[in-house]
Amino acid sequence: MKVDSIIDELFDTPEKKAKWLHRITLLYIIWIIFLITGISFLLIYWFFVV
Repeated sequence: MKVDSIIDELFDTPEKKAKWLHRITLLYIIWIIFLITGISFLLIYWFFVV
């Protein structure tokens, strides 16, 4: 199975491409929020508990 056939199935129309780019963007923003939250909790723990 070629990777191109999978990409062609996902992005065969501009509407599908826009929908997948929107989903990827939302997941990326959520990932950044979790990353910042996790680092801030680690810093708070390190400064105030240790």
